[in-house]
Amino acid sequence: MDEDAEALRSAPPVVGEFFDRISAPPEWFDPQVVYAGCRKFHAYSDLFLTSFVTDIIVRGFTTLISQSFFITGRLTDRGVRRLRQNIRHLLEIMLPGGLERHGEGWKLSVRLRLVHARVRQQLLASEDWDQEAHGMPLSVAHIALASCNFSGMMLWAAGRIGARLNDEERDSFMQIWRYAAWLMGVPDALLFRDEAEAREMFRVGYMCEPPFGVEAIAMAISVINSAPLVIGIEDKDERKALLSYGYRLSRALLGDELADQLMFPKSRTTGALVYLRMRRRIQEVIDALRGPGQRAKGLRTQNFMTMLDISVLDEEGISYRLPDELHGDASRW
Repeated sequence: MDEDAEALRSAPPVVGEFFDRISAPPEWFDPQVVYAGCRKFHAYSDLFLTSFVTDIIVRGFTTLISQSFFITGRLTDRGVRRLRQNIRHLLEIMLPGGLERHGEGWKLSVRLRLVHARVRQQLLASEDWDQEAHGMPLSVAHIALASCNFSGMMLWAAGRIGARLNDEERDSFMQIWRYAAWLMGVPDALLFRDEAEAREMFRVGYMCEPPFGVEAIAMAISVINSAPLVIGIEDKDERKALLSYGYRLSRALLGDELADQLMFPKSRTTGALVYLRMRRRIQEVIDALRGPGQRAKGLRTQNFMTMLDISVLDEEGISYRLPDELHGDASRW
């Protein structure tokens, strides 16, 4: 990861060949294109993060991906740490320079690819995985589906609660995720080109998924229940209030049918998304009338610091070690 030439020389040749193949970006990726998407992501990072937790990750776990996570127990047992890792990856790829070879976004994207490969190997060797019924665990098709969810679907979800991006900013956001997906191992044949294609690929791919079971329900509930702890709320009453809000917002974004299937608490969501969009728009108008955007700059700084705070792990941070056991976490990685 750190371009240690001596370490690569002592590693098996296939390791060096792997890093040689991915060290240079593909021809279609323009590093200068990412800045518009980075800026707008941080302008609305609170909305992107909200949609990421209450819609995108939850929706993603209604696919067969939930089977892999449920079997390993790495979200149900250690949900806070795993959710923080996901948020940290999102933050790092959205920083200027994050996807350059030395950037943390580049390294964390490749790390995910290696972790998926290791868990795939462990699942195939395990009696817990029914390959005849479920196919290849953490397949490139599912990684491609997830990348469409994290990109095109996240733009759509964030827009539903108030994020407003122009065409240039949307395309920039998509190119960031397209390159991240390429680093995570999505082959060209399954790699989206733009937002419309990503959303269509997700729609078609999602239709091909089998009905989800208790694993998806457990994973979805684990995500929502982890959210208050991720942002540092430990007071029982505050946590209860935030959980209620999280379930209500998730229901509004996912729709009643899917929320009911996931056994989310019943709640009224009429007007919830309209209210959130209106509140954000009113605040933007007030900021514009106040003058040179000082509050907007302050809000972006506050949002960025909040993202940093909630993505901070323990003192070990994120390592590049791979999981040594299928179940649980004997190693910290």
